[in-house]
Amino acid sequence: MHPTRRAVYLAPCLLALGGAATSAHGAAFQLQEQSASLLGSAFAGRSADAHDISHTFFNPATLGVHAGRGAEAELVLSYIDPTFDFEADGEPADYPNVPGSDTGQLSASGGESALAPVFYAGFDLAPDLRAGLGINVPYGLETDYPEDWVGRYDAVNTDLVTVDINPQLGWRVDERLSVGFGVSAQYADATLSQMVSNNPSDPNDDNKLSVEGDDWSYGFNLGAHYAVTEATQLGIAYRHGMSHTLSGDAELSEDLGLGTETGGEADLDIPASLNLGVSHRLDRRWTLLADATWTQWSDFDELAIQFDEDIGFGPEESDDYDWDDTWLLSLGTRFDLNERWDLRAGVAYDQTPTGDSNRTPRIPDEDRTWLAVGGSWYPAAAEQLSVDFGYTYIWLDDAEIEVADDFGGVTGEYESNVQIFAASANWRF
Repeated sequence: MHPTRRAVYLAPCLLALGGAATSAHGAAFQLQEQSASLLGSAFAGRSADAHDISHTFFNPATLGVHAGRGAEAELVLSYIDPTFDFEADGEPADYPNVPGSDTGQLSASGGESALAPVFYAGFDLAPDLRAGLGINVPYGLETDYPEDWVGRYDAVNTDLVTVDINPQLGWRVDERLSVGFGVSAQYADATLSQMVSNNPSDPNDDNKLSVEGDDWSYGFNLGAHYAVTEATQLGIAYRHGMSHTLSGDAELSEDLGLGTETGGEADLDIPASLNLGVSHRLDRRWTLLADATWTQWSDFDELAIQFDEDIGFGPEESDDYDWDDTWLLSLGTRFDLNERWDLRAGVAYDQTPTGDSNRTPRIPDEDRTWLAVGGSWYPAAAEQLSVDFGYTYIWLDDAEIEVADDFGGVTGEYESNVQIFAASANWRF
C-alpha cells in the first residue's frame, strides 16, 4: 500500500491502537489501570474481592456487596512510564533510503509517560440497591519517534485519549448473591502523524501527514458476585464491545498536487471481555486472589476508511489485522497486617493479540509478565478516609518487527518494559 494511503487508513483506527504500545498495560490497546488497590495484586480477584468502589469498573455487582455503605467518592491517579526501544538489524549501508551516515536513526525510543485519572462515586438508593458512577480512561497512550528514524513512514507520533462514563446499579439479592448492570458512553480522540516520501529516490525529501479523529460510542457491562462461604467469594463480569464510527481529518504539510486536506470515516470494533475471579480467605490475615480475563481481540480484524476527497489515495482503503483472542491470568494475595494497614502482592501473565506478521511501530506489543506490590492505609485521624497505592513492573518479551516496507524494508527488535505507579483516596460521607 502507498505510504500515504496506509497512513490515512490507520489514522482514525489509532483511537483503538494506541494503548497498545503501552497497554497498561494490558495487551494491545487496553489500559488496566482503573484501580490503585487492584494494581497492587496485579488485578487478581478484580470481580470477586469487592475491596472498594474501584472494583465496580470490572464487576458492577460489587456495588450490591457494598449496599448500605452510604455515599462515597474515590479518585485514582496512575502514572504510566513505558519504554519501547527499537534497534534495527544491520548497518547504515543496508538502508540507502535513510538519511545520514550514523546509526542514530536506526535506533529509536517511542514510549511517552502519561498520567491517567479515574473517578468513582456511589450511594444507596434503598437498603439493598446501590448506584454508582465511574469516569474512566480505558484506552490511551502517546508514542513519539524522531522524524528521521528508519520507521518514520509507518509512525512518528501517536496521541490517544478515551473517556468512558459508566453509571451502574448493584442489587444485593440476598446475603450471598449480588448482581449489577451498567451502561457506558465512551468518547475517543486521537492524533497521529508519519512521514510520506515526496520522492523515493531522495530520502531527504519527506512530507508529513497528520490525522485526527474522534467519536462517541455506547455499550454496557453486567456481572454477578456470589459468596460460596464466608471465606470464598466468586465473581463473573462481562463488558460488551463497542463499535466506533470515527470521523477524521487528514492533512499533508506540503501539496502533492491534489490538495493538502481531506476527511474520512471508518468503523472500528472494540472487543468484548469476560472476567472470572475468586477470593478465598485462608485465615484471619491472608487472602488468596485469582483471576482470568478473556478478551475478544479477534473482532478487531479489519478497518476500512471512506475518504471524502482524493489527495493522493483512492476513495477507500482497507487492511487486515487478524488478531487473536487473549487471556490475562493473575494470582495475588492480601495480608491484613493490622487495623490500619493491608499489604498486597501479585503476578500476572498477559497475552498479546499480535504476532510478528501484524506488529506495527504504533503497537510493538508482545506477551508480558507482571510483578506487583501495594497496600492500603486507614488513618486513625480520619475514619472516613482510606488510601490505596500500588506499583507494577511489566516485562515484555522482545518483539520482532518489520517496518517501512515500502522503502526497502527494515527489520529490527523492540526491548520494552512498563512501570506503573498508582494511588487513590476514598472518602465516605
